[in-house]
Amino acid sequence: MTYIISYICIRKIYWNNNLCHKIMNKTLLVLIFLLLSTQSFAKVGDVYYCEMTQAIELKEGKLVNYIPQKFKFTIESDNKIRFGLDTNYFRGSAFEVIEFSNNGEQFYGDNFKYSYGDFYFADVFRWPSTDVDTLTATAVSATCAILEEYSV
Repeated sequence: MTYIISYICIRKIYWNNNLCHKIMNKTLLVLIFLLLSTQSFAKVGDVYYCEMTQAIELKEGKLVNYIPQKFKFTIESDNKIRFGLDTNYFRGSAFEVIEFSNNGEQFYGDNFKYSYGDFYFADVFRWPSTDVDTLTATAVSATCAILEEYSV
């Protein structure tokens, strides 16, 4: 669209150059507004609603596939995310955020990563038992979206 208006202005189809200048400014302003309004950047207080796409566990040498769950988390501070109290795998957990990307669409911790709407978690747990401690490896993937005006 800006190319068409530029072409029209350059070819002097519009006789008034001031009019071309005003049209170009308004067109650029609308385009910038549209581009900025569709992007969202992670910030303290944002709430993410997620739906698991995969949830697996390697337990005692057997692979267990779990029914995917829904969960929410909020960015509690510049270095922490906290999960809601709904019944799910992450209920009430809090994870330290090591780094947020400059664009605000990626952040990660020791055992999780969020990147452009995708959430990944993986960890190994040691369960004490009477004979030998049992190791369990868990992996979760989910798709997420930022919720507007909602609390965890």
